[in-house]
Amino acid sequence: MTPALAQSAPSLPTQSSATQSAAAADAPAAGAAQGSDLGLNEIIVTGTRTGTRKFETSYAITTIDPQAIAQKASLGIADLIASTPGIYVESSGGEVGNNVYSRGLPADNYRYLPLLEDGLPVWEEGAGAFTNADEFFRVDATIDSLQIVRGGSASITASNAPGGVVNVLTKRPTRTFQGMVKSEIGDWDHYRLDANVSGPLTDRLSFAIGGFYREDNGLRDPGFTGNKGGQFRVGLQYDFVDSGSLFVSYRKLNDKNIFYTAIPLASPSQGLPGLDAGTGTLVNNAFGRLTVPDGNGAFDKNVDLTQGIHTNTDTFTAIFNKPLGDGWEINDRARYTSGTVDFNGLFSSGVATSQGFLANALTRLQAARPDTVSAVYRDASTGQTVAASALGNQLALTESIFNTVVNVKNVINDLTITKKLYTGMGQHTLTAGYYFSHFNQTQNWNWNDILVEGVNRPRYFDVVGLNAAGQQTVALTKDGLLNLHSNLQRFHDDVTVNALYLTDAWQVTDKLRIDLGARYHHVAKEGTIAQTTSANLGDLSTIADDNVLVFTGANTQYRFKTGQWAFSAGANYEFSKRVAAFARYSRSFRVTPEFVQWFGGVPVENRIDLVEGGVKYATRPFSAFVTLFYNRFPNVAFQTTVAGPNGQAQTINQKAAAESRGIEVELSLRPADFFEVAASGNYQKITYTSFAGQDANGPFDFSGNQIVRQPEVQFSIRPTLHLLRDRVNIFGEAAYTGKRYVDVANTIVLPHYTEVRLGANWKITDALQAQVVATNLFNTVGLTEGNPRAGSIVGVQETAFQGRPIFGRRVRASLTYNF
Repeated sequence: MTPALAQSAPSLPTQSSATQSAAAADAPAAGAAQGSDLGLNEIIVTGTRTGTRKFETSYAITTIDPQAIAQKASLGIADLIASTPGIYVESSGGEVGNNVYSRGLPADNYRYLPLLEDGLPVWEEGAGAFTNADEFFRVDATIDSLQIVRGGSASITASNAPGGVVNVLTKRPTRTFQGMVKSEIGDWDHYRLDANVSGPLTDRLSFAIGGFYREDNGLRDPGFTGNKGGQFRVGLQYDFVDSGSLFVSYRKLNDKNIFYTAIPLASPSQGLPGLDAGTGTLVNNAFGRLTVPDGNGAFDKNVDLTQGIHTNTDTFTAIFNKPLGDGWEINDRARYTSGTVDFNGLFSSGVATSQGFLANALTRLQAARPDTVSAVYRDASTGQTVAASALGNQLALTESIFNTVVNVKNVINDLTITKKLYTGMGQHTLTAGYYFSHFNQTQNWNWNDILVEGVNRPRYFDVVGLNAAGQQTVALTKDGLLNLHSNLQRFHDDVTVNALYLTDAWQVTDKLRIDLGARYHHVAKEGTIAQTTSANLGDLSTIADDNVLVFTGANTQYRFKTGQWAFSAGANYEFSKRVAAFARYSRSFRVTPEFVQWFGGVPVENRIDLVEGGVKYATRPFSAFVTLFYNRFPNVAFQTTVAGPNGQAQTINQKAAAESRGIEVELSLRPADFFEVAASGNYQKITYTSFAGQDANGPFDFSGNQIVRQPEVQFSIRPTLHLLRDRVNIFGEAAYTGKRYVDVANTIVLPHYTEVRLGANWKITDALQAQVVATNLFNTVGLTEGNPRAGSIVGVQETAFQGRPIFGRRVRASLTYNF
């Protein structure tokens, strides 16, 4: 996650409670044989109100069924959707806080691809600062399937969704008693239990209850329990006598997750001695609990890295569906979420040789105390002097400890009224919708830097000056900390979103379907940001506290509002029961109200044009879904630093433009009952069409360069062997990720890599199933990002390359009992 940009993602219509409940009841057990048809006959409830078959949709969509979820055995939502063509994910941050990109749109997080649960966003600002969508959601046994719209009608049925949506459909109450229990262990001291049970309470009332609990050290062991907690969900559904239903649910999420960022490497393909690229981490229990200044400068603020990203939220959901007769139907979805996100993470910052850092420190110390003649490192835990040559890999790393506490509340309601009209030219299904969302958040940021060495679970150090007699003069650090309050913020946001939308699903003939839609999105925001000033905290033994930000007690108010339109039109034509083609044009936008207090101006990226078209081919032995797309993005916001009045650095806002075009492919082949292979991937040409401006070094022009962080080529091949009459399945995946760039200038390259996954499941009995999965089988070193704090426009060539690698080989095994 790059703590940067926020988003607002109103609801996307999904299927009725009754329909989804029946689908869940009839869903095959994990590991059951599936037809190799890419799910083209599945009923799609995302991006439509008509329960359309995937074969009939006029937009590109990928579905992930229960079998695929079970075989993927994903630890987080980003990893689960990684094989979706057109979507690139960076899941190297851990279970949460990961980045998701769509079709070259030039920003990360879930900025252009909202994460929905049963058609409603898990949190309105799903790409906000420290409110990444995946922090509010976990993958567990209560998940039924996923439907992922790429572009298309998402611009209408969800706000801030030019890249599409990820819609997770949960398991609903069933009319028969059934359930499952799954226990899992992994080779990183990983222990997890999942369960889900559902059944009837009366002839009209049914229930579902489930969730998970997990403990482990984390995929990169920091020396403490990195992941601990779980999620609990309970739901009730009442089916009305005539038709329709009411579903209500409660979900409790209380989970702590370690978060990983970049580490120093010998090269983009090799770790350092004592710091393995696949398993190494700079997070360490030794400096896991530190005392830093609070907002007033008093050293009584405790920061605990062992808490990781601690999400503690309560979510209530109600979904109402009622056919009214004569073609009328009403649907209403509501959600209330409240709680906290306590974000504690270690972020890569500066890297220097241990001797070079010491020499630079000596200059600063001599400026403060002219009698200083030398500087030395001291282990901050023991006080012992350590030679510069004895620091791990002779590196001195400045790591930023981010402590951010976010209090959140969100009320969402999505009301739609649908009417079917039969005319002389086919059937129209008209839907009028009103979406309302109100959220408020209070964020408190307290960031400080710490000095460590370049090895796994490093020590942390003080740097002190000595006079000619060897006596201490003054220190650069305080208990290993330097750059106290590198960022101190406190702000409160109060945001209201109102949206109106209208869609028409026009079945012109049995073969031709036309979809039209428009949406008006209005957002209003008011808030306050606390003002800060610099203060000397008065400790004469160190210069670390000479220039520390503290709150003044004053607050600045800010307001913002805007209204934006989105339009979309698409058509699907079925040439036969095997072949269909579609085409669509959409115009969308992205409104980011969260950052108006920092960046000023109008935080709107509008006039985003999206064009797509494709062909679907469906048979049992072979199926294909091929899509061509073009996106034009004329308003990319970025900032540069220039020389201002009196030589002071000044940050200015600038605009760029970008476009992407490409082809996405999903293929499925099952030539025999015992073998099938699925493949998906994309080639895209993603470039900045206009990225020129001026910075402190003068004018620049990076037009024509590849959009940062995203590959032009990625694909995945997933074979499966079905043995012993499908009682044993052996499955694998080879996923290729092409070359990417760290910076807009395209000076720092992230090389291509291929990751291999292998697994097997054994249906011991009709009820009991065992599974084992190995990820990154060959310990491939693949980087998903460089050091995002070392120059995102023009990258800085650092003393040691810093990047965030994918995780090394990990093996897990599970037993699942179904009843």
